[in-house]
Amino acid sequence: MKAKLILPMILLNMLGGVGSGIMIYISGGDPVWVGALLATLPLPFFLMVLTNVFSISRTSERLPVIQAVNFIGVALVAYSTYSNQAPMSLSLYIPIAAAALGFLSLHWYLWSFSVYNRKKSKAISKGQKLPEMNFNRLDKSGVSSTSFDESKTLIVFFRANWCPFCMNQLKEVKKYAETLKQYDVKVKFISNQGYDNSRKLADKLDLPGHFEILQDDNLMGAKALGIEDIGGSPAGMPGYPKDTVMATVIALDEGGKVLFGDETDNYRRRPNPTTFLHVFAGSVPQLEKDKPTFKSIA
Repeated sequence: MKAKLILPMILLNMLGGVGSGIMIYISGGDPVWVGALLATLPLPFFLMVLTNVFSISRTSERLPVIQAVNFIGVALVAYSTYSNQAPMSLSLYIPIAAAALGFLSLHWYLWSFSVYNRKKSKAISKGQKLPEMNFNRLDKSGVSSTSFDESKTLIVFFRANWCPFCMNQLKEVKKYAETLKQYDVKVKFISNQGYDNSRKLADKLDLPGHFEILQDDNLMGAKALGIEDIGGSPAGMPGYPKDTVMATVIALDEGGKVLFGDETDNYRRRPNPTTFLHVFAGSVPQLEKDKPTFKSIA
């Protein structure tokens, strides 16, 4: 159900914000419309614009800045309505409805949509090997996870090209390509999004030789780990499967044993590479000399 609601919610808030902006101009800056704009526009603007422009890979759990702007908007609508001496009319009901939509949408997004409510995988346990999983390369040749034992491996399960946080996370990991190469680490970006979508991503990312994108057909690998997200893809994404994976990062040693596992319960809460790359080298300070700048939001 969550996946079916997210796009309509974003579009309705976007329309509410744009409409409020038009009404601000027509009304000469009526505060009630200013409030409606502040209540509806920040969330879709953040998700559709800011995450891409600033390459945001992770956020705080509750987005306090956006919540504050939303609250100011709702309060302004409430105060303007209360202060209005004229009888209630359609011109007031519409901004009130827009503000209510913005308030409910934001809190639904924060407290419901963003959260997986996942259980920790028993298969991802430090010091233990992962169960055998079979994937396909983009040329459709098969590869078993047992081959990962040949070197240290960083596995990033991501949702799909439609997820801005996933795309920014993969770009962020790529910025450490030289460090990972020095540590003799092979990097596997894995999803079930389909070969064509992954080929487009590979062309866009221009990955170095020790990186590759793998296809997890029917989420068989994800299901072996218990990290599948059935029905998790937003409705209205043509060309993508309706099922996806919960964002997960796993670091393996040369023997295929787990060194690190991150099973975030909030899809916006991705680990910074500096929190796990040191497991391959045994020392964090070595990372500082080539540490790139990352974008995040408080």
